[in-house]
Amino acid sequence: MAKRRLRWSRVFIAMFGLSVSIFAVDGLRRDFFKTTSSITVDGDFVEKDSAGNHENKQKEDMVSFGNGTQPTTVFEGVQNLGYSELSVPPSKLNTGTLSIINDEHPADGSAPFGMVGLLENKSEDYSLMDESVKLNEEAAAALNGMMADYHKATGLTDFVVYGTNETFTGEGSLCPEYFPESITGNTIDLAVTAYGTPVAFDGNDAEGWIVDNCYNYGYIVRYPRGKETLTGHSFCPWHLRYVGQPHSALMAEKGLCLEEYIEFLKGYSYENKLIYSFNDVEYEIYTSNAASEAASARVPVSGNYTISGDNIGTYIITVKKN
Repeated sequence: MAKRRLRWSRVFIAMFGLSVSIFAVDGLRRDFFKTTSSITVDGDFVEKDSAGNHENKQKEDMVSFGNGTQPTTVFEGVQNLGYSELSVPPSKLNTGTLSIINDEHPADGSAPFGMVGLLENKSEDYSLMDESVKLNEEAAAALNGMMADYHKATGLTDFVVYGTNETFTGEGSLCPEYFPESITGNTIDLAVTAYGTPVAFDGNDAEGWIVDNCYNYGYIVRYPRGKETLTGHSFCPWHLRYVGQPHSALMAEKGLCLEEYIEFLKGYSYENKLIYSFNDVEYEIYTSNAASEAASARVPVSGNYTISGDNIGTYIITVKKN
């Protein structure tokens, strides 16, 4: 048998190739674990620096999100994952359930969105003065729930919806003033029946249940007692305004009229949200400045939020968490 000679050049080449492969695989392994171990999840996605501290790194590439109903602009970074930047036109500042509408801050004059006729949508727990009155659909559902519980609590069905977006204020009117905010379709003017005849509602007696409990249904007494210098109007128990949950509950808890509440909310931003729970539902509430023509608001991509302008200079974002 012929003797084979060991060629050291081939051995060297083989060992060199093996070493390169080992270093390459090890490098890939290190890069993989370095990348995955730099991410922490505790509500927001943020990266850590080499010392282990949280670091808000701005990425060169930009990520676009949508909320399912409205187009959004893009924003940088991963620390806000789950939220998108939504462009809000200035025309939306005076729309929404929290807008202050008065002579100084008028409504936009356009027809309210989502109005329904109460005649076709009311319960049997109250009556209508005029069968043509309309109300915002969400406010109408809340009104039905409130009047049903009023009937359960008192045994009475004596409330009359005297007006909503239109209220008779002429001679002999039971609601002597028409308020500019009624154009929004989020207000109701009430009277009561006594021996079959409508009379003015003064907020007293068993009917006072509505004044005390309307906040549970998203309503407030728009011009409450003791706030005349702030609202510019005397106590009007017959004029209710739908602001929605959780805002009506927060206002009742803190004893605030709408003007005070708007100022109170300005202390909360996206970085400093107000967290509030009502009826086992958690909400986030924060504001965004609407002073510029290119106003924007950061909102969750889930779409489970509402935006209301205050008609003064701020957008109020309400996020329903669960």
